[in-house]
Amino acid sequence: MTRSDGFPSDPHTCRYDWCSTEHGRTVHALDEDHRSAGYAVTVRVRNAAEHGEGRFEEWEVGLLRRSSDDETWFVVERPGDGSIALSRDAARALRRAIETDRYLREFSATGDSGE
Repeated sequence: MTRSDGFPSDPHTCRYDWCSTEHGRTVHALDEDHRSAGYAVTVRVRNAAEHGEGRFEEWEVGLLRRSSDDETWFVVERPGDGSIALSRDAARALRRAIETDRYLREFSATGDSGE
């Protein structure tokens, strides 16, 4: 997903409108994986075991479907460091939890109830 430039997917070689992979431009196994261009976000994060204000980092979110996959994955990535790929069901479960749970919903909309 981490690419400086996205390339429009060639409808003759790729069936995914969101795919930015340059299929067939080189002979490499990763050229057949489908990746979206990614959406960059600046987030303030910290490890759950840490204390303090956290730190600002650039993350990317996007879609990934490897040539060996039977499904597309939602990827959250810290470029050059780490990533997590969520199945569609996992992404839906997280979204549903935020929308359904009163405290998660209020926190994401306005902040802690004590703020």
